Amino acid sequence: MSPTLAFGLLLVFAGVTGLSFGFYALLRGGRGQRGGGIGPISERGVHHVVAGIRMLLVGALSLAVGVYVVWSSL
Repeated sequence: MSPTLAFGLLLVFAGVTGLSFGFYALLRGGRGQRGGGIGPISERGVHHVVAGIRMLLVGALSLAVGVYVVWSSL
């Protein structure tokens, strides 16, 4: 296996992992903490949303670059 292919596969794995954690952070959105119900979003909930968006963007970028590297190394 060439080093380029291995690096591409690593990027694909990191991208899928980043996307899954990003979706989890967005879906969780601060739930499971004290309180809950109807009311303003907590500071922790905002953190989960911002972190989820950031992980989705980095995961999508890693996945795209990884697929390109794997495709170009074949």
